[in-house]
Amino acid sequence: MAWPRVQSVAVAPLLETALLEPTPGQSSLRQALALQEEKTLSGFPLQPQASPAQRVHRSHTQVPLLPGRRLIQGLRLGFGVGHFSSSCRTLGAALSESPPVTRLLLVTAPQTSFCSSRVTAWAVSSLPLPALQSWRNYFYPRYLDCISKYGSPYTKHPDFVTCVQNLPDQCSPNPCAKEGTQACQDLMGNFYCQCRAGWGGRLCDRDVNECGQQNGGCSQVCTNQPGSFHCACSSGYVLSPDGRTCLDIDECADAGACGEARCQNLPGSYSCLCDEGYTFSAQEKACRDVDECAEGRCEQACVNSPGSYSCHCDGRGGLKLSQDMNTCEDILPCVPLSTARSLKSLYLGRMFSGTPVIRLRFKRLQPTRLVAEFDFRTFDPEGVLFFAGGRQDSTWIVLGLRAGRLELQLRYHGVGRVTSSGPVINHGMWQTISVEELERNLVVKVNKDAVMKIAVAADLFQLERGLYHLNLTVGGIPFKEKDLIQPINPRLDGCMRSWNWLNGEDTAIQETVKVNAKMQCFSVTERGSFYPGTGFAFYSLDYARTSPDVGTETTWEIEVVARIRPATDTGVLLALVGEDRAVALSVALVDYHSTKKLKKQLVVLAVESVALALMEIKVCDGQEHVVSVSVKEGEAVLEVDGTKGASEVSHEGLTESLAVLGKHLQGSMRTFIGGLPDVPVTSAPVTAFYRGCMTLEVNRQALDLDEATYKHSDITSHSCPPVEPATP
Repeated sequence: MAWPRVQSVAVAPLLETALLEPTPGQSSLRQALALQEEKTLSGFPLQPQASPAQRVHRSHTQVPLLPGRRLIQGLRLGFGVGHFSSSCRTLGAALSESPPVTRLLLVTAPQTSFCSSRVTAWAVSSLPLPALQSWRNYFYPRYLDCISKYGSPYTKHPDFVTCVQNLPDQCSPNPCAKEGTQACQDLMGNFYCQCRAGWGGRLCDRDVNECGQQNGGCSQVCTNQPGSFHCACSSGYVLSPDGRTCLDIDECADAGACGEARCQNLPGSYSCLCDEGYTFSAQEKACRDVDECAEGRCEQACVNSPGSYSCHCDGRGGLKLSQDMNTCEDILPCVPLSTARSLKSLYLGRMFSGTPVIRLRFKRLQPTRLVAEFDFRTFDPEGVLFFAGGRQDSTWIVLGLRAGRLELQLRYHGVGRVTSSGPVINHGMWQTISVEELERNLVVKVNKDAVMKIAVAADLFQLERGLYHLNLTVGGIPFKEKDLIQPINPRLDGCMRSWNWLNGEDTAIQETVKVNAKMQCFSVTERGSFYPGTGFAFYSLDYARTSPDVGTETTWEIEVVARIRPATDTGVLLALVGEDRAVALSVALVDYHSTKKLKKQLVVLAVESVALALMEIKVCDGQEHVVSVSVKEGEAVLEVDGTKGASEVSHEGLTESLAVLGKHLQGSMRTFIGGLPDVPVTSAPVTAFYRGCMTLEVNRQALDLDEATYKHSDITSHSCPPVEPATP
């Protein structure tokens, strides 16, 4: 039920005991009361009626009481049943257990300050019964019971002292929070809660957040818990024995962490590493090849290979890889050649078929003798200068070269003769040659000196249908070379100028040459074969040979010696190509290292698209270099100017590539010089045409381009323009 408002009563002065935040060292109120005389206490006599001077002042001061709020150090509370003494904190705690507490009314005597030793009375309104029942379990209500039983303390009744000493302490029942309290200490009218680690507050009911200060001492993760905290670590770390420090886990200690890949430990993690061109598969725990071609890295053709890739450009179209090794650029000359041509010259070797470059037909009313004179220059040892006469089965002469000397073949009335005399003239110098009919003789002169004089039985002009006819062809014959008296290769890399046929009666040749640059000669030439970068030649050569030790076992061998003076840094020198267009072997100039992705001037020896050996070369220095290749079973050697190149494959790789080459050589092969036919750009490291001068020996035999199965008409077989002089 509700506690009735009571009239306040006056009390004697009370010893003020410091109860604000009491500590175990303070004197307890119970001891003070038990030893009242020693402490000069005046006691607590109940005075039912107050003197007039002590009557309650009508002017009230209302002070709200909040749970846990300290109000005074010593209180006397009057309820008509006695006095109640407690600290404000204890009273607040008791009242808070049974809300609501509406208000405490403090009434003081006149001129008496709040919390002085002259507090007159307290009155409580609207205080619920459960609060009062709990209230009476504390020390002071029991103390009042002792007074009522044994009288005033001033009587010094022995049982009073015993009663007081046997009163229960303030920790029963325990006011402290059970979870956070280690012990409750009775302070004789008050109590002290000794908190466990991690708890705080007067009742040890407030959790201390250890993580709020310096992360609780944790090196990584701190998790606060009621009355405690816990250190934890991020992924890839483990908590050390001190419970605070995180240590990195070395995942690489597990041999299976990365499988086939290399394991690299990292702070809090690890990484599985693969070689360049590979990527790690976490599912398979293995390195898998990256298909760079699928990423579109190359401008033109792309070939993926384990751990790498290679880009290819249309070499036959005049392109090569640029500096970034992915895009293409034009192949440009790095050495300028003196390719100027003479308008007043006639090149005899333009037609590889051996057919004449000039055909003339003369008709006369009267018998006419042959007179032919011209300046001539060549390095070619064999070929036809001109033919004069009638049909193949009638009378004719052929002036040619054999072994560098002039040779005259004659047929008169079905009788043939061959005469050769005079000096060697294929030294590349200009000289004047003439052939003239004089009184039934043919006279051949070199630089005005007669080198041949041959008696003949008839004239070369033949009477036909009332006219005298003469056919004259330059640089070839009008029939097959097999029909000559002595077969000769009619192809002649030579040059004529200042020609005079039949005393200059024909001027059509000069006009024709002026409008056709390909009929003109280079103004200056040197010995060698010139590849202009627009064509190739090929031979049908056999590389098989019978072993002298066994006698019947067939082996193969490829030996090449190329003397080159390049004008560009990219081009095929020699290649073996099968009928299926597979490039079985190639030797070429290239300006990059395919595996190192590095720009560098090199000679490459390859089987199909696999480079077997590489060797550096100063390709653009304008000098002649010697490239030597020796390939046979178990061996592949590349040398440049006597220095051996570096192998690009393992022993097993070499064995495998040579086995592939040997299989190709069992079929029909063509030896291409200066370029490749129309093959895929990925079939060899280089597919571009060679530009520059070159002479070749294959298996110790010099290759004469006039003997090739095919030669592009722009290739000159025995002459090459020199390097253009530097401009001063």
